[in-house]
Amino acid sequence: MLLVEKKAPLLVQTMIAGLLAASLLLLAFTVHQSGASGGLAAVLALAAVTITVLLLRMPGENRTVAGIPDREAEVRLLQEQALQAELQALKAQIQPHFLFNALNRVNASLPAEQEAARELIAQLADTFRYALNSTRTDLVPLGQELSFLRDYLQIEQHRFSSRLHVEIDAAPSVQGMRIPPMLLQPLVENAVKHGIGPCIDGGAITIRCARHNNKLRCTVSDTGAGFCGPLDQIMLGSGVGLRNTALRLEKLYNTPLQVERNSGGGLQFMFDIPIQP
Repeated sequence: MLLVEKKAPLLVQTMIAGLLAASLLLLAFTVHQSGASGGLAAVLALAAVTITVLLLRMPGENRTVAGIPDREAEVRLLQEQALQAELQALKAQIQPHFLFNALNRVNASLPAEQEAARELIAQLADTFRYALNSTRTDLVPLGQELSFLRDYLQIEQHRFSSRLHVEIDAAPSVQGMRIPPMLLQPLVENAVKHGIGPCIDGGAITIRCARHNNKLRCTVSDTGAGFCGPLDQIMLGSGVGLRNTALRLEKLYNTPLQVERNSGGGLQFMFDIPIQP
């Protein structure tokens, strides 16, 4: 009974701190979504962290009792969680509408004879918009993901010119199937950056999606530079895209991200996921 009574103040403070921090962060997110100043959202997020820390540091006569788990460890954990919440709120300051409006203004200011540049800016805006919207949903139709990748690769083709060839092969019957958003993009980006980029003559990137054994099989392959080390170490590089994709597949579907060397050079990444109409 004594242990419960002694431990109760810390639990109550922890609950109060969590409720206050959560309420302020929710308010910060609401302010951000409403289009108000990003600075206000940041102030609210910082206030949540500050109140949490102050509450946990308030003097209390019944805090240090033998047999109670390390209070300092609990405080450090809560402070770390509050810091992570603060960082997430600060990231939310990025105002995508400002970016879209700026791109539209640039697009409108270009003369008609620069139609290629106007199309490129429009594609860039579409890729940003899709990336933003992908954070708000768990699944998207495969056709939307492929359309996004098509825009992304067309932007890259402006940079690589004739050095980059692209093929996207997906029958209409599979394009309505749903997949996690941005699941293929890191694989495609890896093929562009590490496969085609280092090659003087460039190469080709192929994206294929098809039914296979009652699952959806997605393959991203390139004819680029390849990987000189053991393939089981390819996820250990400094980049996060491949690791994150492999982790998402493991956590969501308990399926691996497979990688193979192409006979003509380059790499092939492949995964199978359940069909979700």
